[in-house]
Amino acid sequence: MKIETSRLLIRPISQTDKELVFEYRSDKGSNKYQSWIPETINDVETFIGKVAKQINEPETWFQFVIIEKKSEKIIGDLGIHFFGEENLQIEIGCTLNKLFQNKGYATESVESVIDYLFNDLKKHRIITSIDPENKSSIKLVERLGFRKEAHFIESLFINGKWVDDIIYAITKKEWDKKKKTSTVSNFPTLTTDRFVLRQFNRKDLENVYKGLSHPDVIKYYGISFETLEATKEQITWFRNLEINETGIWWAICNKEDLTFIGAGGFNDLEKENRKAEIGFWLLPENWGKGIMKEVMPVICDFGFKILGLHRIEGFVDSENKNCKNGLRKLNFELEGTMKDCEVKNGKYVSLDIYSMINKDK
Repeated sequence: MKIETSRLLIRPISQTDKELVFEYRSDKGSNKYQSWIPETINDVETFIGKVAKQINEPETWFQFVIIEKKSEKIIGDLGIHFFGEENLQIEIGCTLNKLFQNKGYATESVESVIDYLFNDLKKHRIITSIDPENKSSIKLVERLGFRKEAHFIESLFINGKWVDDIIYAITKKEWDKKKKTSTVSNFPTLTTDRFVLRQFNRKDLENVYKGLSHPDVIKYYGISFETLEATKEQITWFRNLEINETGIWWAICNKEDLTFIGAGGFNDLEKENRKAEIGFWLLPENWGKGIMKEVMPVICDFGFKILGLHRIEGFVDSENKNCKNGLRKLNFELEGTMKDCEVKNGKYVSLDIYSMINKDK
């Protein structure tokens, strides 16, 4: 079995993963709140050997690894404890490689697994145990809708000392309510002389599919879909950017008749570093009409003034001359080229890095 998101693949752990898991799990500094830190690869091998071979077995731990699709690298793992005679309750825990933190991956992976546990396995309640000093994990679960149930004083003996333990929990009913009300209510609609940039909704599914299945659009774009059903994943991705506060994308529409013409916005937003990646695509019939030149400055202005960004960066296929010319006209600066950094359609591609810095701050 496997769980997929737009950026991640989540699958059961196996012994072939032990070296990569040891690579980040053995980091004592970044895993200081973990109860288990392996000293050797053999420790990881033993750990993997003890986890359940089948998911949903009562009174067992099941372990997933989290894989970044773009790099095909294991970036973390996620444990699930099935407990209680009725087998309707879960304890969950997530560990992420420090090199892949602050990219929304923890939220994205945990949220997708929670959806699976509640909707596919029909669980009733999910809890998580957190050290009160682990502020980032607390923010994560609170953002996902978990509520604090208990604070136990010096209840666990970890790494040679007694530590407190906070329990957070969420029920299926609470999760369903959160999912229904989580869409950003005050979504910022932007306008230019000719266009309206609005929030995506489910009615945009056919338009997004039309764009991200068109050979001219996806030639240099990192994502494509073969069916309308598969494209639902992209609509969910747009919504999750808002929910997880890792970015924002707009549906670009003609101001006169509100016809959908394309999409643009920010993703991989890093608040700590005050930077985000910008993206943009148009349906081919709208190319060559000066839309990018009119819309992109408004999006960048929102990034600098509202999101408080210091840096906006764009990664462009080195062969995508039209996009590169467009960025240069918008005063993005070429910083360099990452040669043969990705594989697309069976061959390596290089990416040019462009950036714009907020010089007003």
